[in-house]
Amino acid sequence: MSVGTLHTNIVLDDPTKIHCGSRDPVRGHINIRYQFGPGNLNAELFGPLRVIVVLHGRAKTKIWKSNGQSTSIYRGRAPLIHCEQEIYHDSFRAQPGEMSSFPFSLVFPEATQSLPRDDFKEDPRFNTLPCQPLPPSFRSNYHGFAHRYESFVEYRVGVNVEMPQLRVDVVKPTEYQEPIVHYEPPRISPDQSRNHITTWRGFVSVRNELLLPESDRPAGFRQKTKALFGAGNFPIYAFDWECLAPTHIHLGQPVCFEVRIKPREHECTATLIPDVQLKYFRMDVSAYTQVRADRAIFTCPESEGNYTVCEMTGVIDSQEPFSKANDNTKYINTAAIGSGRIGSFASSFTTFNISQTYTTKISFAFELTGKLKHIDQEYPILIHPPLEVAHHPPPAIAGPSSQAVGEENKTPDLPQYEPAPPYEKMPTNTK
Repeated sequence: MSVGTLHTNIVLDDPTKIHCGSRDPVRGHINIRYQFGPGNLNAELFGPLRVIVVLHGRAKTKIWKSNGQSTSIYRGRAPLIHCEQEIYHDSFRAQPGEMSSFPFSLVFPEATQSLPRDDFKEDPRFNTLPCQPLPPSFRSNYHGFAHRYESFVEYRVGVNVEMPQLRVDVVKPTEYQEPIVHYEPPRISPDQSRNHITTWRGFVSVRNELLLPESDRPAGFRQKTKALFGAGNFPIYAFDWECLAPTHIHLGQPVCFEVRIKPREHECTATLIPDVQLKYFRMDVSAYTQVRADRAIFTCPESEGNYTVCEMTGVIDSQEPFSKANDNTKYINTAAIGSGRIGSFASSFTTFNISQTYTTKISFAFELTGKLKHIDQEYPILIHPPLEVAHHPPPAIAGPSSQAVGEENKTPDLPQYEPAPPYEKMPTNTK
C-alpha cells in the first residue's frame, strides 16, 4: 500500500522568454506537494528523494494526402534533444499538504543529439546530419488547394521524481501539460550582420504638359484634347533610381532601406525640374515551408505551403522631395521584424523533416508631375536570430550611476511566442 502521493508541478520563471543559444539558461522551479495515503492520515513523509529535470525537444509533421476517394495521414517524428539534470538527491521530509520548491537552471545543447527517429532519406532541402544546429521554436499549419499539413518544432521541460526506498505514488505533468520553452539559435554579433546588401536599379521617364513653363501649357478644352493626342511634343524628365535592400534580417530589429535617384541629364529636355517624392514604401515577407513524413515504401510523403507572415509599411525619413540637400536619398525604416508574431515567425532553418525559407517583396512609388510610378521587387532573404545585446560595464564603486532606476533587468524588445497547443489539438489555418 502506498504511503502517499507526491504531486509535482513545473513552473518557469519567464514562460514567454525566448532563449537564444546555449548561454541563455532556462530557469524555474519544481513544486512538490505531499498528500497522505489511505490509512496513513497525518503521517509525515521522510526518506531519500531524487528530482530530475528533463529538457527535451522534437520536430513533428502531419501530412494529409488525398486521391479523390480517400485521405491518408502520414507523420514524421524527429526527436532533437533529451537532456536530464539532477537538481536534488538527498533526504526529504514533508508534512501532509506541505509544498516544497526545488529551483533549476537548464541550458540548451549546441546541437541535436543522435536519437532514434523516423527514416528520412537524404535530400538537399533538409538537414539529415545526426548532429546539427538546433532549429528554433516553430509552428506552421497550412490548408491549401493541393496541400495540407501541420508541423512544429517545440521544446518542453519535464520532471522525474523518485523515492526509491518508499512506496510513494508520483503524479507529474503529462507530455502535453509540460511547459513549452521558446528557443532561437545563438544571437548574431552586429559585426556579422553587415555587408549583406543587394541593390536594385531601374529608371523612370515622364513626358507631359506639366514639364512646360506654366505660360506654355495647354488651356481650354480644345487645346487640352489636342495635347492629349500630341504628347510626343512635350519635354521629358528621366532619372535612374536604385534601392539598397538587406538580404539578412534579424528578429527584433527594424529593417532599413535606402532609395536614391540621379537625373539622366542627357535625356532630360524639360527646362523645369519637377519635384520627385517617394510616395510610399511597403515590405511583405512570405514564408515557404516544406515538410515531409517518415519514409513510405519508396519515398517520403511531402507537402508545402507558401504564405505571408509579415506586412509592414516603411517609415520614410521625411516627406520632402529628393534634392541636393538630402543627397537625393531617402532612408526607410520598418517596425521591429517579428514583433508580435506567435511562433510562426522563426529564423530560417532546415532540419530532418522541416525546411523554412523566406522571401520579401518591396513595393514603393515615385510621384512627379501628378503621376505615380510603381516599383515592385521580390527576392530571397535569410531571417536570423536577434542581435547580441550590449553589456553595460559594471557600476563604479563610488559616484552616481548613469543607469535609470528599474532598467537593470530590462529585456530587449524581441518577438514573443505563446505556448503551442498539443499536437493533436493544433488548429488548421485555411489559405
